[in-house]
This record gives sequence, C-alpha cells and structure tokens, in this order.
Amino acid sequence: MEFGMKRVMASVQAIAVLDTIYNGAPVTIAAVSKESKLSISYLEQIFKQLRRGKLVISHRGPGGGYVPRDGEISVSEVIRAVSKAPENTAFDPVLDALDLVLVSQLKKK
Repeated sequence: MEFGMKRVMASVQAIAVLDTIYNGAPVTIAAVSKESKLSISYLEQIFKQLRRGKLVISHRGPGGGYVPRDGEISVSEVIRAVSKAPENTAFDPVLDALDLVLVSQLKKK
C-alpha cells in the first residue's frame, strides 16, 4: 500500500488552512504556504491531487487561487484524494471513522 503519511498530514493541514482563511475569494497557494509553513512547490503537488479529487476548485488568472468545494469535507475524503489507499482493507474502519471528522473541525482555536 503506497500511502505517504507525511503527504496525508500535509494535505489535511493545507485544506484546513484553506478552509480557515477562505473568505469568499480564491486563496493563493502563497497564502496557504505562509500559514501552513509548507513550501509552495509541495502545496502545488497537493492541490493538484485535491483538485483531481474534487475537494477544491481552482481559479486561474489575476485574483485566482483555490476555493474549497461547496459542502463539508471530511478528513477521510482528503486521505482518499491524496493517497492510494486500497479498498476493502484493514484500514477501512479508520477511514470510516474519519468520515465523521470534518476539516472545519480542525481549525486552530
């Protein structure tokens, strides 16, 4: 199973930061980088996978960036978008439990 725990943790952190600083206008990778302390090039790789997983929407051009998709996003959705976790394995109960943990619940207090 190719999983990449570092990438999973960074991806959850990145989308939580996006969710926190999103105010209706697209958020740049640079803004997420500044808040998360993750490099822009690493975040570009992560956001490419998040976009492919339909968790974020990209906007090109001046004023462009990323916005979270409509609706709540669970931690398990992020994991599935950025990893190659196989279906029907011993890890499924963990992902099922993480379906109940929303990215919006991970905001710093």
